Amino acid sequence: MSERPTNPAIATPPWEALRLRLLGQADRLEQGGQAQAARELRGLVEVWWEEQQAWAASLARVLGVHHDINNALVGVRGNAQLMLMGSAGQQPGIKERLEVVLRESGRIKEAASRLHELKAVIAGGARDGGPGPAARAA
Repeated sequence: MSERPTNPAIATPPWEALRLRLLGQADRLEQGGQAQAARELRGLVEVWWEEQQAWAASLARVLGVHHDINNALVGVRGNAQLMLMGSAGQQPGIKERLEVVLRESGRIKEAASRLHELKAVIAGGARDGGPGPAARAA
């Protein structure tokens, strides 16, 4: 799943920029004649990056709950729509309650969609070990 999130506020995780800044600092150290310090910094960054990627992959698995939510909503919304079309949906009080079910399930669907966006951002770099969604093709 390589779709990019639609929310620009969560487009790139901050740890990606930090990694690049730290590796840039290692390059400057090396250019300044401090090869040992540069190697140590790169080593620390890579250990941290691997741990960060593992954490992101775990979080993305947890955020995969959006799929389960959407599957359940298909049944809830479908049954509410069927009931609205039947005789039960024409009875006073029942129609309004079914419309509430549809409206509120729409809100749940939107929330699940936001979880999906977050999962796409988090999982971006964790899947391929690269810098994440900003570097992937849309």
